[in-house]
Amino acid sequence: MSSIKLGAKMKKPLLFGMLTALGASLAGVSPAYAATSLTVDLSSVIGPVTHSAAGSLYGVIENQPDNNLILPLHARAYNNPAVSGYQQPWGAAIPVAQKLAGTGSQVSIRLADWFTGWYDYTNLNDWFNKMTTTVNAVKSAGLTNVYGYELWNEPDGTWKGKYVGGLDYSDSYVQFTVNVPTSKAYTMTIRYANGSGASSTHSLSVNGGSASTVTYANSGGYFVSGSASQVDVNVNLNAGNNTIRLTKGSTGYAEIDYIDIAGASQGRYEAENATVNHATVYNSGYASSNASGNLTFREFFSQSYKKLKQLDSTARAIGPEYAGYSHNAMLDFMTYQKSQNTVPDISGWHQLGGENFTANFNDYRAIESSLGISARPISINEYSGASWINDEGKPGAVAPLIAKFERLRVDTAMQSYWDVPNPGRLGSLLASSTQRNGGWWFYKWYGDMTGNMVSVTPPNVNSATALDGFANVDSSRQYASVLFGGVTDGTVNAVIKNFPSFFGTNGSKVHVRVDWTPFVNRSTAVNATNTLLEGDYTISNNQITVSMSGLYNNDGYRIYITPYGQATNVYEAENAVVSHANIASGTSASGGKYVAQMDYSDSYVDFYVKVPTTKTYTMTIRYANGTGANSTHGIAYNNGAWGTVTYPATAGWGQFGTVNVNVNLTAGDNIIRLAKGATGYAELDSITLN
Repeated sequence: MSSIKLGAKMKKPLLFGMLTALGASLAGVSPAYAATSLTVDLSSVIGPVTHSAAGSLYGVIENQPDNNLILPLHARAYNNPAVSGYQQPWGAAIPVAQKLAGTGSQVSIRLADWFTGWYDYTNLNDWFNKMTTTVNAVKSAGLTNVYGYELWNEPDGTWKGKYVGGLDYSDSYVQFTVNVPTSKAYTMTIRYANGSGASSTHSLSVNGGSASTVTYANSGGYFVSGSASQVDVNVNLNAGNNTIRLTKGSTGYAEIDYIDIAGASQGRYEAENATVNHATVYNSGYASSNASGNLTFREFFSQSYKKLKQLDSTARAIGPEYAGYSHNAMLDFMTYQKSQNTVPDISGWHQLGGENFTANFNDYRAIESSLGISARPISINEYSGASWINDEGKPGAVAPLIAKFERLRVDTAMQSYWDVPNPGRLGSLLASSTQRNGGWWFYKWYGDMTGNMVSVTPPNVNSATALDGFANVDSSRQYASVLFGGVTDGTVNAVIKNFPSFFGTNGSKVHVRVDWTPFVNRSTAVNATNTLLEGDYTISNNQITVSMSGLYNNDGYRIYITPYGQATNVYEAENAVVSHANIASGTSASGGKYVAQMDYSDSYVDFYVKVPTTKTYTMTIRYANGTGANSTHGIAYNNGAWGTVTYPATAGWGQFGTVNVNVNLTAGDNIIRLAKGATGYAELDSITLN
């Protein structure tokens, strides 16, 4: 039973899905509406389980949450500020990385958070000093779980560039005053944008002389789309000050960012600082300005990349991390980085507004291919559904995104951070600093996945909101699971096919349980999930179909499949949540592995168990105690009072015996913790509930 009252969501009565392909004992029932289909191919491996999308931006800070809430998610990486006290008052990357060191998670360091505001960039020397301080501190701390350095964040919105546009009239012009040391011909580079679809022109006059024509090739778009190009022209200048005027030409339109004159006193002249007539100065993250140190973002990134590699040749540079994907911006950025030999080690952008991630991913890979760049790992360092804060952690909103990240093998993805007053809540997965919400349970199921991810085909691979799912198979542990959510009419048919041999063959049965985590909102606690349906299915034509009804668009679901007859009341310690202990191998251990070195005050194993009814259960603990005397563990369940388990000595370490204890459990999910006790030491193999 859930701690949430279903009526709080005004839910209709649950129409529990009937099982098809169950054999003669269970009859299939057709759904009332045309069901949405989801196809899972258990034989089509797409890669190992990495929990790539389980991280979050500022989801872990120095003092929260507790590791017992972090460990079950097995997140590949979290995103944190380089330092605290500037952009964010907490969550500095180094102490957070130290906190996460025992969890297996890494930290991606957001360097732009050195600045206040959004962002109050100073100058390149100051920036390099900040980079140096950060990288040297990471090296001094001896950290081994730094994912990479995010060189900037959302440059399309935060890079304070300017350009002149609207040069659309016969009297529109930009006039620069430039100073050169010697009278001669100079090469002038004009950075422009021309989105007219054809060549455009400006008239060029120097010191009021006769005009010539500058032709601008089509750049693919205007600055607003991230498009830009440059053209070189020769200008004859006199020693001292000169005026250079670019006037609306006879063909098309073009926008101007700056001119560079090699050998001039100043070098770069920003268009917005020139004399502008009948035109408009615009702000743009794709242009340069005084506020950006007269650098375009692509130049800034390139120089930052070189500085990072100078400080630490093994460090990984992450970028550009645009707030939204743009083909033109990415093409321009990657083309420039290729020319400078500063292509990011990890590429990425944000997924925040319901964009077609599949199309964007494929477009980015095509850009890499066209430029001869090897495929980079991709980091989506902020993601949420179209509603942003209200979608953070909502299973029905994030499931379609995680599915695509897994399908396309995104390297890392972090939930966004819109709930500003509440950092350290794992990306809105916690109702408070200590309470789980319905989203946490969905990510916990994600964290439970082991083995290999396998192919899932949704009804619409391009939709960021429609039903989608992701699945895994673990042949050593002999199970498969499918997580899904998204917008449907409430009915879903999951077709699961091509079963591995450990499940059996045609005519064999498999056991299926469909779990359901409800989601009201991010601040509503959920202490347990529900079982939507459970039963045995018969494999026919090497597949089964699970038909489900009464599903809700906000909620998350898991199909958990095990071979028929496999015990469901045995929980292996090595598959539980393990804190400050090690997984060991041994032929005497069930499953060949067990938990050893539970030797510290913070050593514990949390078993997440699911029981059908509320009652007292007999729990058999399989343990090893090689001390030669009695040892103890502390025991607590569901955050209740602590008790003590006493373990008589066994034949040695890795040589197992059993003890029985009684535990009072409630129907649904329960958490049983066995922790380092006051006396001696013990190893854990498994627990069995009866």
